[in-house]
Amino acid sequence: MIHCNIRPRKSFNLEGKHMRSIKSLLFALTIGLMSISIAGASSPMTVNLPDSETAVQYDDNVPEVTARVARISFISGDVQIRRTDSQEWEQATLNLPIVEGDELTTSGDSRFEIQFDRSTHLRVSYNSYIKISRLNYDGVALSLPQGLVSLRVRDFDKDKTYFEIDAPGSTVAVQREGMYRIDAGQPGDSEIRLAVTNGGEARIYSETSGFLLKNGRSAKVYIAGNTVGEWETGDASRFADEFDTWAMDRDSVIARSLRNAHYDSYYDQDIYGAEDLGDYGEWVYTRKYGYVWRPYNSSISSYSNWSPYRYGHWRWIAPYGWTWVNDEPWGWATYHHGRWIYDGGGWVWTPYGMYRSMRSWWSPGMVVFSLYNGNICWYPLPYTYAFYNYNYYYYNGGWGGHGGGPHPTPTPRSTPNPVVTPTPVIVGPPPKGPKLPPLGSVPPTAVVSVSADQFGRTRKGNMTPPLSVATTILSTTPDDGRNGPKLPSIKEIKGPLSNDIRTEKPRVITDKAPVRTGAVIRTTDKPLDNELRTTRIFGGRPPLTTKNDAPPANTGTPIVRTPRDTGAVDRQPPVKQGPPVVSPPVDRVKQPPVYVPPTRTETPRSDPPTSRQEPPRYTPPPRQDTPRYTPPPRQDTPRNDPPPTRQPPRSDPPPTKSEPKPDKPAPIESKGSRKPDNR
Repeated sequence: MIHCNIRPRKSFNLEGKHMRSIKSLLFALTIGLMSISIAGASSPMTVNLPDSETAVQYDDNVPEVTARVARISFISGDVQIRRTDSQEWEQATLNLPIVEGDELTTSGDSRFEIQFDRSTHLRVSYNSYIKISRLNYDGVALSLPQGLVSLRVRDFDKDKTYFEIDAPGSTVAVQREGMYRIDAGQPGDSEIRLAVTNGGEARIYSETSGFLLKNGRSAKVYIAGNTVGEWETGDASRFADEFDTWAMDRDSVIARSLRNAHYDSYYDQDIYGAEDLGDYGEWVYTRKYGYVWRPYNSSISSYSNWSPYRYGHWRWIAPYGWTWVNDEPWGWATYHHGRWIYDGGGWVWTPYGMYRSMRSWWSPGMVVFSLYNGNICWYPLPYTYAFYNYNYYYYNGGWGGHGGGPHPTPTPRSTPNPVVTPTPVIVGPPPKGPKLPPLGSVPPTAVVSVSADQFGRTRKGNMTPPLSVATTILSTTPDDGRNGPKLPSIKEIKGPLSNDIRTEKPRVITDKAPVRTGAVIRTTDKPLDNELRTTRIFGGRPPLTTKNDAPPANTGTPIVRTPRDTGAVDRQPPVKQGPPVVSPPVDRVKQPPVYVPPTRTETPRSDPPTSRQEPPRYTPPPRQDTPRYTPPPRQDTPRNDPPPTRQPPRSDPPPTKSEPKPDKPAPIESKGSRKPDNR
């Protein structure tokens, strides 16, 4: 590590060009030394640094756990949550942290929203149940046995991350930014419905097949009955309802907040939720701390004697341990990143402490804990302090004390540490452990306490200790994370949780066998998209890859292209039957004779003939059935109906008197028969 302590020196009383020359020389030397110090290192982060800080500050300690955390960014009605390491259901609140393994339910008149980062939001409707199956920095996977959700994704790159939702008998894999609606229905339903809008695209996998659902389209996937695994597609607008309207309204609110946000200006993109601050306060510049956020008086006027970390409660959230859950609607970013500073007679928040790293890690709470006369007390972590880990004993050897013995330490789910560039120039000496803050930097009114037997049990009970007690706590050098106070574990709290935290088992959870979700069982942290695309769409074949078939340079080798396979299956060539069989000439003598009537010389009759052009062909004699009338034959196509019974031609001369014409057409007379002339 390279340290460069630059301090101003007393200047000589020189005037004129000599003074200007010396200043120029000193300036050039300073720039040269700093350039040499940071040679080979990438540019340091300089977001929101005050004027007195010309380089990146010393590093905060990387926390023991860096598991990804989401939050409840909107809530309405009764929403309940159950943690991975607990069998009890708890009341969900605004800004409640969400981690991997959590289960959440809604009642018949409730809904909520989960924010995963600055660009991804999930809305959950009434009578729904979801589980956070996977939540890491590579991607997110959810399980939706029943209910209705709407997912809004912005700035999505499927090559870097994934978002998948397992519904009954199916899996939805997001492919691009857009809005996705998944209606898993209720237990016993035979189909699920999906819709993609706002430029989205998703791969839908069933237990037997898969397909691509494009923007503006909807689909029904059958999960029971004889058509299990089949689907139908249609227009996405068919399923629009009041829930879609609410989701679009929330989307508009978030889009407006993002337009007024200050990402990559006052804070980095890993401090998601900071877009809420624009509606509740303003950013002001200070030479000592850089840009800081100051809440409006109207934002804190409803809280009596407001100070940071006073209005809220502590929840046990594995894998982090004790975590602060605030009551203020704007408190997500301000209570899990940066520092609160008492400056100029009021509180302001800076996104970073004095000693910052390449990124801001999420923290369960930026406070200093102490024990005093059976009370657990805390106050905001000062600006000059490095990261203070009050959950140290959760990860290192158990809690001890409080008569509970050692607490089993679960294996924390961690993510890789951020890529750290070579250390740039440091201004000032590095800190050596926690320092005693000046009494004026943290006012006594910032100290908050609660009885030790009420800590973590209730959402109420925080109080302001007497001024003398608060002063004593602030004047005592706090222990570091290794020797700090041992907070009680969730199992050491006397009695059950209070009714404002604990709740009854939700009604959407039944004693029946749980509904299996997903096209296949999810067993790893990897996305299922690649596996299912091969097995469900390509029939076990690998997806098509682009081959470089260009010849080597300057070789003159012609390009030989291998024809691609066509068809869903291999089409077999037709079976050769040999040369066609030529039929011998037809012997006309052996064929049934065709009767040709003799040429008549007499004057033709005046009535129309029964046949218009040519006489019908001779047909074999019919069966001896009762003759029935058939209409006259068409022009040249012989009828297939058997002709009426024909009498052999008579040899006697025709009668001299014509017969009366019948009401219906007379039967067709036999060939060769003649009628008398009516001359």
